[in-house]
Amino acid sequence: MTTPASPSGQQTNLRRVFYQCQLGKSDLDSLFSMACEGIPLPQVKISTTAGETLFWKSSLEELIESVSRDVPEIHEDWANLTLQADAASQERGVQIGIDKERTEVSVSGSDTTWAYGQMARIEKFLVSRGAVFSSPRYENAVTFGFLIFLVALGAFLLIHGVHGDTAAECVKRAKNASTNDVAFSVSMVAAFSFGFLFLFFQFLKRRISRARLKVGADISRDSWWSRLSNGERISVVVVPLTAIAALSAVITAVHNAWGK
Repeated sequence: MTTPASPSGQQTNLRRVFYQCQLGKSDLDSLFSMACEGIPLPQVKISTTAGETLFWKSSLEELIESVSRDVPEIHEDWANLTLQADAASQERGVQIGIDKERTEVSVSGSDTTWAYGQMARIEKFLVSRGAVFSSPRYENAVTFGFLIFLVALGAFLLIHGVHGDTAAECVKRAKNASTNDVAFSVSMVAAFSFGFLFLFFQFLKRRISRARLKVGADISRDSWWSRLSNGERISVVVVPLTAIAALSAVITAVHNAWGK
């Protein structure tokens, strides 16, 4: 944000970055209206970049109409949106930049109380729309690390258990295994099944809480289920059932191989 020249000789500049904001049409209208409050005679510029073209208007409605007319292929799937509102005196200003990953807010004003108050109001609004203060990339890194651990553990057990035995020798050795080996095998399958389900629901959590920008429609806030696509809803039912079925099949096979 370009710091405006303040006739008063001082300027308070605040900047915050938020992640996972879910903003629909009515949210954007409320947010932009709030951002302009307290700015005398605000000079408003709302803009977006579509492809190589920058569009800007003084209102969101006009901008949506312009983009829909000139770039109809993007529909409501906008990649970015920016609000710039400055006082005619250049003593107060707000800039809000929104994209698919984060929302950046900058507030400047010669009145320190107004600047901090305006930032607090915008922050409270964004938090009510799902905003968090840290990037989800850190949680993604932890989940990815857990996935690597499961794969590495599975590969180790597979390689460690292969010694060039024939199928008959493997079956014979399996039948001669102790009950502790049976319990270990079942527990490992259970661990992998629950680990897989953990990764699946972590992925689902990312999908539900991901940043969203919809300029032509509102975002449902009824429940997490309503925010899923049809394909995701099917996977919520199918994937756990598949994991449970696989675990049941392994337990049944072990039971048949070792007897009661």
